[in-house]
Amino acid sequence: MKRNKCQPVFICKKRRQNRRLYRRGTIVLIPMVCLILSLAVIGELLKQSSIEIKQLKKEQQYLQANWLADAAAQRAVEKLNSQDNYAGETWVLPPEEIGGRFPGEVIIEIMRDKQNDKSVTIRTQASYPAKVTERVRIVREWPFEFSQTSSNN
Repeated sequence: MKRNKCQPVFICKKRRQNRRLYRRGTIVLIPMVCLILSLAVIGELLKQSSIEIKQLKKEQQYLQANWLADAAAQRAVEKLNSQDNYAGETWVLPPEEIGGRFPGEVIIEIMRDKQNDKSVTIRTQASYPAKVTERVRIVREWPFEFSQTSSNN
């Protein structure tokens, strides 16, 4: 009867059992590595989507501030045509008026040309959201000349 290199039978059984335990550990290790890798990928995807959501919010706030600056310029032109001594104002818009979640604020300044009474510069500073530290602020200037046909009533 031929035997393996290990003479006593109990030593051979012990080595076989150790090999099985080692193989079982390897089998468990492979799914754990796959799970860790998939969790890392999912975490990066969540992080990327969070960054994209923040970027979209900033773009929306930028567009809203642009619209507020344009609306403020139109408001200033109307006021200049109706009031000779209009010097500007701080225009506060509640969220319900502008269809957003936050209030907006626009500072309108009228800078009169000292050499030409018919020419002014309208400067608007639109902030959206109004009182938040992470707001978007747009500053614009428009030249404006009074028309010859306007009367001073």
